[in-house]
Amino acid sequence: MVKSETGGVIVLFGVTGDLSSRMLLPALHQLYQRGLLSEKFALLGAARSELTDEEFQTYVKESVENGTNFEKLNEDFLDHCRYIKTDNTKFEDLKEMRKKIQSLSKEFETPHDYLYYYAIAPEIYDETTVNIKKAELTELEGNHRLVVEKPVGDSLEKAEEYHDIFLKVFEKDAIYFMDHFPGMDFIQNILATRFYNPLIEGIWNNQFISNVQISLPEKLSIGSRGSYYDENGVLFDMFQNHLLQILSLVAMELPDELTTDKIHTNKLDALKNVPTFKEEVGQKVVRGQYQADSEGKYNSYRSEEDIPRDSQTSTYVAAELKVDTPRWEGVPFYLRTGKALIEDYTAIDILFKSTESIDADVATRLTFMAEPPKGLSLVINQKMPNNQYEPISTFLGPDTTTFEDKYIAHPYENMLQDALAGIRTYFPTFEEIKEQWRITDSIVAGWEKQTKPHFPNYRANTFGPYEAEALLDKNNHVWVKRPNLEKE
Repeated sequence: MVKSETGGVIVLFGVTGDLSSRMLLPALHQLYQRGLLSEKFALLGAARSELTDEEFQTYVKESVENGTNFEKLNEDFLDHCRYIKTDNTKFEDLKEMRKKIQSLSKEFETPHDYLYYYAIAPEIYDETTVNIKKAELTELEGNHRLVVEKPVGDSLEKAEEYHDIFLKVFEKDAIYFMDHFPGMDFIQNILATRFYNPLIEGIWNNQFISNVQISLPEKLSIGSRGSYYDENGVLFDMFQNHLLQILSLVAMELPDELTTDKIHTNKLDALKNVPTFKEEVGQKVVRGQYQADSEGKYNSYRSEEDIPRDSQTSTYVAAELKVDTPRWEGVPFYLRTGKALIEDYTAIDILFKSTESIDADVATRLTFMAEPPKGLSLVINQKMPNNQYEPISTFLGPDTTTFEDKYIAHPYENMLQDALAGIRTYFPTFEEIKEQWRITDSIVAGWEKQTKPHFPNYRANTFGPYEAEALLDKNNHVWVKRPNLEKE
């Protein structure tokens, strides 16, 4: 389906923050540049800083020029960007915002579509939402949608509390929970490949698959995100949302058609069939925290800015999960992610069973390489010439020429475009989020029963804790590793 242009008024709360600068403003500019955001749109930035419209437009320009996919600035985009100084806790400020929205809607002749993006601290969700209602912003004629960043809360209980807050003002189907990983074209490719290719779907089960590995290792340390990161850690920052959303796309039953409702129904069923962790957390989940590397490239986590010197926050997690359905009986799902590692990519590796009599160096596998965006590749084994059936591994793909002339949108471009158009397909439903918290909460509960971990327990610029290797070794499996990805 080819996407068409959208418009409306976008209210970006917390516009001077890191998320807006690095992700949202560049993504909106690219949508406008690509003709997917019409001339009938207005962006209203809101924050506590004192800025004129001209100063804000300069800020937007700098953000866009430093953003992903930037090639050339479209100056017309800046004229659609305006600013209003706003303290979300003050009703009077939201009342002024309503007037500004009406003025911009008239100036740019926007359709009656309003998108409110919460790039703000969760602590002010309640007051912001209450004041939006009190100031009658949502009484303006049209569609009013809310976008909220992950993670939603820090537990199932807190997530339900926030959801109740949002429901005070917005309809359930007008609340969009942002997880940008499902917005990646090459993550969506998992479901599409199964749907397009009966051959692949035919072997997408425990008769042929040995194990599934979902890997999101990062070379980056936490950088300047210390205060945020230490409060959330890798479990909330990556596992509860990104990793479990990807798992749901791999494990779900294939619907007979790729409609929004059927996709979400089957994703939810897959998540519901992931058991709650109980006493086995110590055997099934590995956590880690990085220390300085020997080359002096990385600090220890506890030496990073805004990090307590005795912090027990995890910067690495690996887990073995199962999906209790006939399709996946006996197939372990291994999930891992971490900071300051030697690898940096997002990949889903489907490892196939091998003939026991053949000792191949590399397991047969199908890989979805989402970041860098390389698409599909396949490793199979064939006969080595001039010998008695010794196997040699052959790498098929990725077919780089397929995508070399294609524009690869940043996932925030895809997700913002869908939110403006009212398309919910790749936004997690709250029911999915609840299941993700159920799983994550059970890990937290298990950790609370254990003694404090001996952190730090892995050196930066390595593959992570030794225990992550042992997690697979007990099942006679090994992680797929690609420290030199550019050579693959």
